[in-house]
Amino acid sequence: MKRAANIALGSNSTRMLTANLDSDLSEPIRAREETRLFLSLEKGQELKPAVVLRVREAVEMLYDKAIAAGAERVFVTATSAVRDARDTGPLCEGILLDTGEKLQVLSGKQEAACSFLGAVRTCLKDRPLGVVDIGGGSTEIATGSMEVPRRVLSLQLGASRLYAISPIDDFSGLVPALAQAERMLNADVWDSDPPPQKWFLVGGTGTALIRLLKELPMNHGEIEDQEFTLPEASAMLRKLARLVPMERSALPGMTLGRENILPTGLAVLTSLMTRLDIARMTVTARNNTDGFLYTLYKNQHE
Repeated sequence: MKRAANIALGSNSTRMLTANLDSDLSEPIRAREETRLFLSLEKGQELKPAVVLRVREAVEMLYDKAIAAGAERVFVTATSAVRDARDTGPLCEGILLDTGEKLQVLSGKQEAACSFLGAVRTCLKDRPLGVVDIGGGSTEIATGSMEVPRRVLSLQLGASRLYAISPIDDFSGLVPALAQAERMLNADVWDSDPPPQKWFLVGGTGTALIRLLKELPMNHGEIEDQEFTLPEASAMLRKLARLVPMERSALPGMTLGRENILPTGLAVLTSLMTRLDIARMTVTARNNTDGFLYTLYKNQHE
């Protein structure tokens, strides 16, 4: 293969990346659909027929875009929400029927490794590096150097999972949500020696934060690598907590559809940065789809 695509079913969004299978993943084409899969799970962790249909429609739309962008093969993967779901048969069968591709469910460690490789592949000479991927249902952490993460961890803590337990719909929800996030972080969550010299943040929480900090319109396009500090993230969390979701939607740079879960995503982020003593991070648009395609490239090259 010279060009391929990965469609990744995340807990909040379904993303697509089509690129050439070379060291630069050149001529990338990205697209995404907000599918809110995690918050659509029933209490018994079952996928309702309406949810399955919505996800299938999103995947089929992204599949068509990938083929139009020149993909010779489209790989479909899934992460936390599908890992948690009890009966994924209808979803898997539907995607196979719609695309001819079998749905691959990544483990937490596989997801962390793909996020790490996707985020750091442009600066592999720097070391050591750290990557945090805050999703809807889980958060992945990976550190290492070159192309192989030395340590990976997947936490059952994400923006949507925390929102389902302790939402921040006004300022009264801030302290309980932060306390819940801290409880869900393992007391010995991480011990990296030596500590990473640079941390990357992957996922919608990071890109939404940068859009708000920079007041970037929705048509601005993908976020290039942008730094932020822990005080900036904490201040934005408190600003959002003082507003109700409808008021958040009117803020310049607000990512529509994230007015409910962005505060809980920031609660996860700030709690984790405090716990790991991270003063600043770099938000990148590169993610686990980049890591998945880069792994395909390496396997073909080798």
